[in-house]
Amino acid sequence: MKKFLLGLLAAPLFLGCKTDTATQPDRFFGPSVPIGNGTVRTWVSLDAQNNPTTIGFTLSKGALDNLPGTLPETAYMLALPDEATTKTPFKHVMINWNPQGHEPSGIYNVPHFDFHFYIQPMNETMAIPPYTTASAAKFDKLPPVGSIHSDFAKGPGGVPGMGAHWSDLTSPEFKGTPFTETFVFGSYDGQVTFWEQMITLAYLKTNPNLDKAIKQPSVFVPGYYPQRYGIRSNADGSLDILMNQMIKR
Repeated sequence: MKKFLLGLLAAPLFLGCKTDTATQPDRFFGPSVPIGNGTVRTWVSLDAQNNPTTIGFTLSKGALDNLPGTLPETAYMLALPDEATTKTPFKHVMINWNPQGHEPSGIYNVPHFDFHFYIQPMNETMAIPPYTTASAAKFDKLPPVGSIHSDFAKGPGGVPGMGAHWSDLTSPEFKGTPFTETFVFGSYDGQVTFWEQMITLAYLKTNPNLDKAIKQPSVFVPGYYPQRYGIRSNADGSLDILMNQMIKR
């Protein structure tokens, strides 16, 4: 479904609707990394009992400007803070910037980001090979029934450094509405490996505020998982990409 990455970086930042991202006492941050004319930084929010409530990252003002034109894409590998990796199943974030989009043509071939929240450790992610007859079995091995909501279908083949991608066939972009944002799952070798937001550059530049339910699996590896995902536009011009309302499964 997606082509592979040509560039790498490393990093993490935040969430909030018209808030000051500099003062968030419940947030723990990862390192900041350059992107475009700005930076990106991961973070996790904890409640008073130190349980995770929200996981995400912040794109600073300018981060959507002067993005690389490298084809097919540029990838940014972002570390999550320890408070996220020890308290949630999520291990790292991979941002993929696709200046011309990717297949399927007519749906996702517009400039957009793939925001992967990986359950899989980074070294295992980067070890995923290209899809070939020799490697196909691991790409095609399905996770246990119920691990991904039944509205999602696995696409053909797979992507090195990512795995197989599962799309929600009830999403508007499959019903004739132009793609702006959607949610995707990933798998490899019989395991769910990432939860992902796909969002167009054009939509992000409208400074949106988005709050949507994640279609929940019925089978989980134990841990705290989000029930919703969203985008928050902040007063300082930054954007938070987040998954929230986390509950223990």
